[in-house]
Amino acid sequence: MTPRVGIVGGGILGTVLALRLQQAGAEVTLLERGPSLGGLAGAFDFGGHRVDRFYHVIVPSDERMLGLVDELGLQDDLSFSPVGVGFFVDDEMFPFNGLGDFARFPPLSPLGRARLAWFVAQCQLRKNHKGLEDVSLERWLRRHCGRKVVDRIWRPLLDSRFDSDHGELPATYLWARTNRMRSARTSQGSGETMGCLRGGHERLIEAAAARATELGVDVRVNAGVEGLVLEDGRVAGVVVDGRDERFDLTLATLQPPALQRLLPDELGGLLDAYPQRFLGVVCLILKLRRSLLPYYSVNICDETPMTTVVETSHVVGTEHTDGLTLAYLPKYCEASSETFRADDRTIYDRFTAMLRKLVPDFTEEDVVDWTVQRAPLVEPVHARGHAPRTAPVWPEVEGLGLASASQVYPRLLNGDSIVRMAEATAAEAVEHLRLNTDALGSAPAPLAAAA
Repeated sequence: MTPRVGIVGGGILGTVLALRLQQAGAEVTLLERGPSLGGLAGAFDFGGHRVDRFYHVIVPSDERMLGLVDELGLQDDLSFSPVGVGFFVDDEMFPFNGLGDFARFPPLSPLGRARLAWFVAQCQLRKNHKGLEDVSLERWLRRHCGRKVVDRIWRPLLDSRFDSDHGELPATYLWARTNRMRSARTSQGSGETMGCLRGGHERLIEAAAARATELGVDVRVNAGVEGLVLEDGRVAGVVVDGRDERFDLTLATLQPPALQRLLPDELGGLLDAYPQRFLGVVCLILKLRRSLLPYYSVNICDETPMTTVVETSHVVGTEHTDGLTLAYLPKYCEASSETFRADDRTIYDRFTAMLRKLVPDFTEEDVVDWTVQRAPLVEPVHARGHAPRTAPVWPEVEGLGLASASQVYPRLLNGDSIVRMAEATAAEAVEHLRLNTDALGSAPAPLAAAA
């Protein structure tokens, strides 16, 4: 008989999982609690323009993401653009776009610049993360970059990115980031190249869902999954809006805090294997009459209420916003923090006050519209010494698989790493269900083994 698979969560991970398992011969139902698919990669109506809730880019090394784009026939809607990066240090803005800017970077001495270059080279030459998992990130940075570079550059950046609490981070964090962005740097050494899909990541999810539906996947939105059906120690399905739905395999793609509401008490111990700390994000989005910065993003090394400024129009263009520029001003913080709980107007006032420091001629007249987007669960913090390093996808409970962004490690969380995890999980599920492994092609390397 054809095995029935229920997938809980309709983000990129759940949608790609559904597509791959249906292709392999399963009968798949995709259940999404919200009114549309997408999750953090979704979009919303912003004053008559459909825009991403949060900012996303594709880099040339995102092979699984690019492969999915080709498979779904969206390659003509993919574009890459050269972009710039700025550094704001001691109330001054500096370009940081290639060897020339690096050689002249005033905030660091010649020795500091040399040590920073040595650190980047070390990251790029290291082929895997072995030996870095239990090494303190700050201690590793001090060893390679020196105290002055850490105090002037790295610590302020880490403070703003991890809400002033990054002592538990392993060295793998910056190793993974440096390796991913290596492919974005132009061959001329003059900056970076980043890409996007016309219509955003939502377009990719919609296309994957449409293909899955054509193949027979039952895609349901507004489907409130309330819990698991547990029988004789095995998971036999889920409860959807008060009704039992039976599956041979249930795959939950929720982050642990959301997963907690599904697990019966006897399975609550499964959460112990996951990271214990999660960052959320508060993001002010501005719709502007003009471009404020010549950079896609700005690294802020001064005291700041926000993490960065990302002017996405340098990559996504302005055609879909009638010529208006989009700028995202995020602050990564825990959902329990004062910043996350602050009202929208307070966020606007705080963040635009900082924006005036970065762009002295910025005024209220530049703003056509604004909104604040929030997400309480964006990124798990993989602390040093936590065991297991990642929670198992197959927790030795018959009929249950758990696959979420919390198990992406050491790669950074982005569209490509999520697609990679979906395809790796699908390949393992296919073997478990004894389906057609040839239908999936070559499975990606396990996340923990990939650079």
